[in-house]
Amino acid sequence: MYGWSRAGHASQRYTTQIQRCTLQIQRYTTQAPRAVRGMADRIGVAEHKHQHILTHARTTATRYGYTPIHTPVIEYSSIFERTLGTNSDVVGKELYKFLDSSNAWMTLRPEGTASVARAIITNKLEHAMPQRLFYSESMFRHERPQRGRQRQFEQFGVELVGVAHPAADVECVQLGWDFLCALKVLGQLVLHINTLGDQESRSAYREALAQYFGQHRDKLSDDSQRRLDTNPLRILDSKHESDLHITACAPAYSDYLTPASRAHFAFVTNGLHALNIPYTVNPRLVRGLDYYQHTVWEVECVSSELGRSQATVLAGGRYDGLTSMLGGSRKLPGVGWASGIERLALVMPDEHVPVPEPPVPVLIIPDQPVETTDRSLTTDRPSREVKPDVYAYAMRVARDIRKFRSACVVHNSSDSTKHQPLGKQLASVLARQPTPTHVVIVGSHEMELNRVIVRDTIAQTQHEISIDNIGQALN
Repeated sequence: MYGWSRAGHASQRYTTQIQRCTLQIQRYTTQAPRAVRGMADRIGVAEHKHQHILTHARTTATRYGYTPIHTPVIEYSSIFERTLGTNSDVVGKELYKFLDSSNAWMTLRPEGTASVARAIITNKLEHAMPQRLFYSESMFRHERPQRGRQRQFEQFGVELVGVAHPAADVECVQLGWDFLCALKVLGQLVLHINTLGDQESRSAYREALAQYFGQHRDKLSDDSQRRLDTNPLRILDSKHESDLHITACAPAYSDYLTPASRAHFAFVTNGLHALNIPYTVNPRLVRGLDYYQHTVWEVECVSSELGRSQATVLAGGRYDGLTSMLGGSRKLPGVGWASGIERLALVMPDEHVPVPEPPVPVLIIPDQPVETTDRSLTTDRPSREVKPDVYAYAMRVARDIRKFRSACVVHNSSDSTKHQPLGKQLASVLARQPTPTHVVIVGSHEMELNRVIVRDTIAQTQHEISIDNIGQALN
């Protein structure tokens, strides 16, 4: 009886689960479609702003001699686990990871540097150094969505691979600073910089931190207690209230730097000073990914639009040896940064974003109302007809306009059985923002004479011209 009872309970539990799944499916199939949480649409001004930021970024990077690179949105999971560190927050909590049909673990790209390093190895570029590359790609992290932080977000990044000299660090910092200053964002830009030293420096400092924080383990937050056993440096980046007064008294990294590390950082700070780039040395600044060493930096935008926790708009650092971590034949030096486009958009005023000139509308004058014999098309008012040859003439006019202007559209009726009177078409076009500066009007009469009517919406004048002169009239 006991066995039958257990089987009955299991059967009932599975039945309940199936019922819940069925209800969930019914709910999602009956309600209106919605975007996935943390993944937003961009349209209108939001998309114009997004493209404006990317245009500035690409222009700046190109002036520094960088060329574009594109990598797949999906990589083998090992690419990120080997480079970011299995104990990092990104790998431990935030990856979109799945098993594909061939039983291989795949991951939606959470950051761009590891993918670029993998691409250099895959495309046999390890002996074609240096490589100056830039990208603008979508990234994916399963974080708690909030203002300035989405689960799908776009980053613009640059990578300079193959140059070990600290001048490469200065170049990357300067490139990012020039890009942000050109945007004219709302708020004050503040550059924070630090050094993590070489591997010898990092190991010595990590041991000192482990000993110091170990004496305060019981007072640390849960996350910091976990990081104490995995990567004590990450405790310095904690924003938890209980950790702040402990990290404030932590050993200073500068006390554990090797002479070579000190010389590297001194060159970077002197270079920034020579370029008149203001900076603040922040000894508590660490980067959350394991591959960073030597120079690391962040640019904050002090603005009410972002708040304190989301103020970082650009971050980067040096990552010597990343290619060898992925199995490359050479231990290549590298340095780079990435900037979140969505976060920059929050601190960019709409008025600073150029809006594309609206397309020139071509309006078609319908013929006089005609009676229809089809009862299914009967309405309160007779339909207005536009003959096919007039439509063809309107499309020809639009084609000629596109040779002189960036955009032109034929104003079509939303109803295939009738066409709006010219007055309603004009009212509809002029009500849009931004309003087009010119409107072109055609009809049967204009088609017969090979002419068009051009209406200036600013001067509120119109005149009839030959179709051959339309480019001159619009310009």
